Amino acid sequence: MITTSAWQGLETLLIDTALARCEIALYGGQVLSFVPHADGRDLLWCSAGRLADARPVRGGVPVCWPWFAKQDRPPEAIQHGFVRRMRWRVVTCAERPDGRVRVLLQVAAPPEGWPGGLGWPADCAPELEVLVGDALELSLRTVNRGEAPVTLTQALHTYFRVGDVRRIGIAGLQGLRYLDKLRDFGEFAQEAAWSFDGACDRIYLRSGSRHRIDDPVLERSIAIESERSSSTVVWNPGAEGIAALGDVPVADWYQYVCVEAANCAPLDRVTLGPGEETTLLQRISAVALGG
Repeated sequence: MITTSAWQGLETLLIDTALARCEIALYGGQVLSFVPHADGRDLLWCSAGRLADARPVRGGVPVCWPWFAKQDRPPEAIQHGFVRRMRWRVVTCAERPDGRVRVLLQVAAPPEGWPGGLGWPADCAPELEVLVGDALELSLRTVNRGEAPVTLTQALHTYFRVGDVRRIGIAGLQGLRYLDKLRDFGEFAQEAAWSFDGACDRIYLRSGSRHRIDDPVLERSIAIESERSSSTVVWNPGAEGIAALGDVPVADWYQYVCVEAANCAPLDRVTLGPGEETTLLQRISAVALGG
């Protein structure tokens, strides 16, 4: 079944098949929910409310493009880029013979240019392919159809639902170097296995393509695979930092962790010459605990 629905006042595309249930907001091209029927629980987390009608939902998988945070941009830049505050168009939505559903979403610059785009060229735009099955696969493709090179940073800013962030582990980070935003972007080593010991906002460098969230409270693991990404962002602002967001109930701060496939400065910027393209991919699935 493929229908239209609504989530916190936003028009959504609702997909419910024998394999999974998935809901996608057309505002921002943002996947809000993914429930593989084999597990029966949402792998994604969303806050119960939005700050305002013009703001995206907090949670799911926001698309950060053509910059992550405000990297390489002035202070007045929109946090995480402008497409997360624009309506995307459904180009394709169809079930495949294997039972998976493919959705293709596109967004284009209006005649006056990208809103808040700071001069970003109108002929360089993203599209998002969402493949819904036992796993959720997101492919963010950028084609530079202009005549000059462009340099971007980007992320699939995935909020994963966990039982208690203070009790989870994230496999695949030990031994990596990371930049810590909470310590003036100093560079440090992840010498021990990752565990939550307070607010976390880190960019892991040369981070590899496979990670796993082990969740003893929900008694499951979430496998995370990425392609064409050597940066992985891990974020939860903690009990103190959550209040500053304004759109998350303070008591809910421990229910999620962000583990994001990204192309981040300083080591992982993407430069596209005229006619060149890149695709950032993230694939998530529920597996047996520690599997």
